Amino acid sequence: VDGAQNSLGTDCDAMQDRAQEMFDSIFHMRFLPPGRGLWAMGSPLTEQKGVYAALNNCAFVSTQDLARDPAEPFTFLMDASMLGVGVGFDTRGAGSISISGYDRSVAPREIVVSDSREGWVASVRALLEALFGGGPPIHFDYSQIRPAGTPIAGFGGVASGPGALQRLHEQIEERVAHEEGKPISITLIVDLMNFIGKCVVAGNVRQTAEIAFGDPTSTEYIDLKNYDKNPHRADYGWTSNNSVFAELGMNYSDIAARIVRNGEPGIAWLENMRQYGRMIDPKGDCDPRAMGGNPCLEQTLESFEMCCLVETFPTRHTNVSDFLDTLSLAHEYAKTVTLAHTHWNRSNAVMLQNRRIGCSMSGLAQFVEDRGVGELQRWCDMGYRHIREQDRFLSSKFCIPESIKLTSIKPSGTVSLLAGCTPGVHYPESSHYIRRVRLSQH
Repeated sequence: VDGAQNSLGTDCDAMQDRAQEMFDSIFHMRFLPPGRGLWAMGSPLTEQKGVYAALNNCAFVSTQDLARDPAEPFTFLMDASMLGVGVGFDTRGAGSISISGYDRSVAPREIVVSDSREGWVASVRALLEALFGGGPPIHFDYSQIRPAGTPIAGFGGVASGPGALQRLHEQIEERVAHEEGKPISITLIVDLMNFIGKCVVAGNVRQTAEIAFGDPTSTEYIDLKNYDKNPHRADYGWTSNNSVFAELGMNYSDIAARIVRNGEPGIAWLENMRQYGRMIDPKGDCDPRAMGGNPCLEQTLESFEMCCLVETFPTRHTNVSDFLDTLSLAHEYAKTVTLAHTHWNRSNAVMLQNRRIGCSMSGLAQFVEDRGVGELQRWCDMGYRHIREQDRFLSSKFCIPESIKLTSIKPSGTVSLLAGCTPGVHYPESSHYIRRVRLSQH
């Protein structure tokens, strides 16, 4: 934060000392930013292009207001996914709009797709708006998109070529044509999101994830991954985890039968997500506007909200005092990410108010094995109170709201492995693993 520019009277020397302390903690892997932070923080992507959304792990978008802007939830998911952000979505918008299809009485519209993330997203928006709203048929010109294998200077990796986007356009047109003249269905919402997910991971180095949330009483929804009933979905249904918003005390028989069959749908209790931060604490409306969560569901989110998750490693600390110092640094990193605006106004409106972050812990199985579950509980409880105090202090210092939620236990992956720690709360299933790592030539 530029203290002079924002009239906060920031002590630049003190901030430099703090930055060096944070660097030391990251270098010795007492805590680590998310993988996207290690990749993008301080890079041309953020410093020159201002794409600060790439520093966030996860996002969620609801289709509830589909009538307001039918294309927006789909293009938000695509844009965020192309930045490596995992995105959750729901099916609340089913039935809220009718599919008009192309108006074939008018001449086709030609759109030249620019060779950029923004260009790809804009092409999908134009296509969906035409199909949903009765616009002219669209002919896409892909000539400006660089050939497959061409190095990408800004994002890294190599270009996938126009093939993946061209196939996405074709899939959207073919699928929407089947529902022309009908209200948008649960299946169509999920299919469109899944088509986009498949396109995003089809080439280059991009990796993302999706989670769908639906009604547990909807047979249409809970059978989406029954490929005997929906064989056409086997080609793309894998792109999202599918979960239901369960009601406390409901009958789980139908859901359990599907879980036995293929492991899904997962179960999320939105009431608990809204009323609790930690289940040990008193019930309250701590997150009343939460609508869903991220693909691994360790973080609740409002629609269009994003969140940065930062990871700490208790096993790399000799005592709880040392760990609390690291928590302060980890919290400060994540809180600082909330100061950077995204390029989506609707996201900024939510994030400026909530300042949601997730200070996480990994290597918990190792910690319990070494020091016992009782000591882990003590460190967790002390750490939670410490982060709350730190957040009050830092929020006042930055003149911003306190964070609506502060902690989570992310399942982790590569980041915990860098520190030699087991991911999140997971217990290792084997004593030895063969781990293959793919490195880009570029």
